[in-house]
Amino acid sequence: MSQYKQIKLSVLLFALTFSTLSYSAGFAIIEQSVTSLGRAFAGSAAVAEDASTIFFNPAGLTYLSHSELATGLNFIVPRSEFNNDGSTIAPALGGAALSGREGDASNLAVVPNLYYAHRLNDDVVVGIGVNAPFGLVTEYSDNWVGRYHGIKSDLLTMNINPSIGFKATDRLSLGFGVNLQYVDLELTQAVDFGAVCADAGAVACAQPQQNDGKAKLTADDWSWGFNLGLIFQATDATRIALAYRSKVSHHLTGKGKFTIPSDPVVQAVAAGAGFADGAISGDIDLPESASFAIHHQINNKWAITGDASWTRWERFKELAIESPVNRLSSVKEENWNNNMRYGLGLTYTPNDRWTLRGGIAYDETPVSDQYRTPRIPDEDRKWIAIGASYKYSDHITVDAGYTHLFVSSPSINDQTAQGYTLSGDYDASVDILGVQMRWIFL
Repeated sequence: MSQYKQIKLSVLLFALTFSTLSYSAGFAIIEQSVTSLGRAFAGSAAVAEDASTIFFNPAGLTYLSHSELATGLNFIVPRSEFNNDGSTIAPALGGAALSGREGDASNLAVVPNLYYAHRLNDDVVVGIGVNAPFGLVTEYSDNWVGRYHGIKSDLLTMNINPSIGFKATDRLSLGFGVNLQYVDLELTQAVDFGAVCADAGAVACAQPQQNDGKAKLTADDWSWGFNLGLIFQATDATRIALAYRSKVSHHLTGKGKFTIPSDPVVQAVAAGAGFADGAISGDIDLPESASFAIHHQINNKWAITGDASWTRWERFKELAIESPVNRLSSVKEENWNNNMRYGLGLTYTPNDRWTLRGGIAYDETPVSDQYRTPRIPDEDRKWIAIGASYKYSDHITVDAGYTHLFVSSPSINDQTAQGYTLSGDYDASVDILGVQMRWIFL
């Protein structure tokens, strides 16, 4: 077992080296299982195919025949290209067109996860998962047209999820888990110190868009929540499931820092206008979610799965930063809406070695056109997915999955507190490739 412990530790450390990228609605990350990826995550709360059920529904642990370790990586290749359509600086500064290039917010990302399940007896299974249930990376070039609205937005979560599943009756399984969650946030944007000079009447440097600096905010926090679920075996072929993940409330603390152009006149004006480094803080509720799922075994080769999932995104009312330094404080209205996700999947098992999967899903955006920003240019997504598993031996199974997300073109008309308006739309899509290995301990 010492070898397996080393494997688990190395995978955990590996997981913590990656940032995450949001490709479910909002900034939730549903990419928690490669087997489920192949079905577009349809019915994941009821499938209980491997140890990743720790995330989707801990009651599913009771359906695992043996202890197992599952480690997976999701390689995410996004496309999110901004098309400018009449963006302008503040009317008080003349309302000229915003200069800069049209931006691409996308970056290749890797989302790892790790799950271990251990069967104690015929009725009780315990487990632990390490994953990232929320995350976001959008990063533009420093000279893109929307730099005063945002350049980099990086929300990293790391979630440690010890869980237990047990059979309450022959047909009813229950599960419970605790989520110990770390959040790290980084936000950057350009600051137009040429406009600051104009406001201060400093003619020598009063050149809007010509004396750019940068603001960078970093903050982090630990908090906790829980998840629970049930699976009812309605018939020998059909089971239904309910799963719930609680909100996790974070109070983030950190620091804000300004990078100011080296021109001594600009630096003097900035100091006089209150641009100074300082402490920051902010609150964020990562929302609760619930899922209703069905798994039906049509025959010994075919199974169908489906689900409807809800997330309470209405908790995200605003992005508020507080600081004793007034220039670091800000409030940005978000006013998100609750959203639904629907999925339908098929599983085909032609023989003892191979399992094939396919699925489709529709993921509503919680973001309305009025409140969309370049930090999270979210829109509705349609999923189509395929996947396969190969049983290499009694102890090792290899899984792979691929999905393509068709993203409705997000439009944007966002105005900063200083009156800068970013107008345009995005060409967006996502490709995800997942690979996973499972070790079965007989």
